[in-house]
Amino acid sequence: MHSSSSYQSASNPTLKRTRSSEHVQLPQLEPDTYLRVYTHKSLRRPCATSPDEYEDNERLSVLGEKALDAAVMTALFYERPLLGLSEMEAKKKEITSWMNIDSWVRRYQMREKVRCHPDQFEMLHSPEETNALFYAYVGGVFANLGMDAVQEWINALMGLSGIQQPPPSQRRVKNLPTPQLQPAQPTPPRPQFIPPNPFAQFSRFPSTPMPMFPATPMVKPPPPPPKLPNPMTPAQPHLAFLPQFNEKASQRRVVVEYPAQFSGPPHAGKWTVKCVVNGIEKGQGVGGNKQIAKEQAARAAYYAMGWT
Repeated sequence: MHSSSSYQSASNPTLKRTRSSEHVQLPQLEPDTYLRVYTHKSLRRPCATSPDEYEDNERLSVLGEKALDAAVMTALFYERPLLGLSEMEAKKKEITSWMNIDSWVRRYQMREKVRCHPDQFEMLHSPEETNALFYAYVGGVFANLGMDAVQEWINALMGLSGIQQPPPSQRRVKNLPTPQLQPAQPTPPRPQFIPPNPFAQFSRFPSTPMPMFPATPMVKPPPPPPKLPNPMTPAQPHLAFLPQFNEKASQRRVVVEYPAQFSGPPHAGKWTVKCVVNGIEKGQGVGGNKQIAKEQAARAAYYAMGWT
């Protein structure tokens, strides 16, 4: 068993940062991804047999490690003055060291948000678990927001003043004279035709032309204001409940499980999914596929927990 005293957290004194790097905002994740990032694999159900049933951060951690390495190397590649390969490798090793990653984990208070088995609390301070937790968040950013968001975040955390963005790929072309475009001539107004008055010669009064007034354009009435939802109304039935329920569960630090069972023939069977909160069944759903049944179970549990 590792203890927190076995690992002394310290930021790397040789890593140069700008002042702004100390106030970098944490990228926001989707609720379902956020819950998965902070769920330790020690909570994985023994009966889970496929990755679709894993609700922990192990897969995101592997993805995030690769994305972090790519982001750091990209930043160092475009640093000015240019770095040699040995310098890039040395700086990359320094930036992705456990001490440096631990400083980021402590800055964002990531350990305090992790849900894990009580026997694993002390292990969260080990270098392996520290790195895995940060990798998982990087993997969540990559999965939800893409590599550009990962690159922007890591660049800001590194705080290296020499980093430049990759220049756009442009081919040199021969300078050709730019064709001079003639300015568009305004279209002359069309003459207005005034029909003659057939009774003008019989009138007692001299014929005077009628004044012409510009036509008034038809103004469409403004669209009605959108209807605002009633704040006292419960959650709408057509909205997705699974992300909402998982977000509420993460905020309340409760353990949620979704045991699933398939019954019937393979081509026309049904999935039955239960929503179990802290070991107590709170909802159940049945559907033609697992996701629909899981959504129904989360909906039932959402109301059963009184979170409306």
